[in-house]
Amino acid sequence: MQIMAIWQKAVFLLQSGDIMASVGFKDYYAVLGVPRTATQEEIKKAYRRLARQYHPDANPGNKAAEEKFKEIQEAYEVLGNPETRAKYDQLGANWRQYEQSGSPQWQDVPIEGFESFSDFFRIFFGEDFLRRQRDIEVKLPVSLEELYKGGKKVVSIRGGSVEVPIPSGTTPNTRIRLKGKGPKGANVVVYLELRPHARFTLEGRDLHAKLEVPLYTALLGGSVEFIHLDGNRIRLNIPPEIPNGHILKLKGKGMPGPTAGDLYLKVEVRLPQRLSSREKELFQELRRLRPDEI
Repeated sequence: MQIMAIWQKAVFLLQSGDIMASVGFKDYYAVLGVPRTATQEEIKKAYRRLARQYHPDANPGNKAAEEKFKEIQEAYEVLGNPETRAKYDQLGANWRQYEQSGSPQWQDVPIEGFESFSDFFRIFFGEDFLRRQRDIEVKLPVSLEELYKGGKKVVSIRGGSVEVPIPSGTTPNTRIRLKGKGPKGANVVVYLELRPHARFTLEGRDLHAKLEVPLYTALLGGSVEFIHLDGNRIRLNIPPEIPNGHILKLKGKGMPGPTAGDLYLKVEVRLPQRLSSREKELFQELRRLRPDEI
């Protein structure tokens, strides 16, 4: 009886004016921009449209869009399920009868524990729903090699640890959701943060790097070797008289995946060091042969 009494007063407080706002009650229909008579298909379409618009991947660094996206997800968690939607609709329809009943069984019941949105929804929708709302968000620094090759990493969460699978070809800022892997069955959302790389940069799914070419190879042509992110060596044929700064494109050698990126290598001519006397003489001779380039 006491649980029912607390429940009834919670319903009344959530729907009664200023108090309703203070505990964070939201009009989920308004959040999704649909009327209360909307069909489940209309709700789904509205959710998909808004989720695409406010998705963090489409709004990098925009905290307002990120919060809006969370609100949209929260609204769809309730309205997208006919059972929880019916409970939500019932709350809106019945609150006045709780207010007008004057039933003494709930007048003196303390309401500690119902001051937050989450505590109310623990009773209203159950623990499973609450766990879905309480995602634990963590950041996981990763190297470009780890994203390229894929694998598994372990991240620490509140005194414990969770293994995070990273598919090959994953791009930075990807969110990996691990359902029920957190404490007490909470979901874990892992944000992958790319650490700077000494040799490569990533643009979309394309990789960019420098390719050192010895002076003589740049002038006369030949082959050079390039070591990729996975450790594999790529042999490249260099045409004669290739200019410094020339870009070589290796199609499909960028980040792997259904649509693989490309690898762009910028030629950086490497000048010889510590010339011998004989080498200096030969370069002097070459300079005399092309005085117009002095």
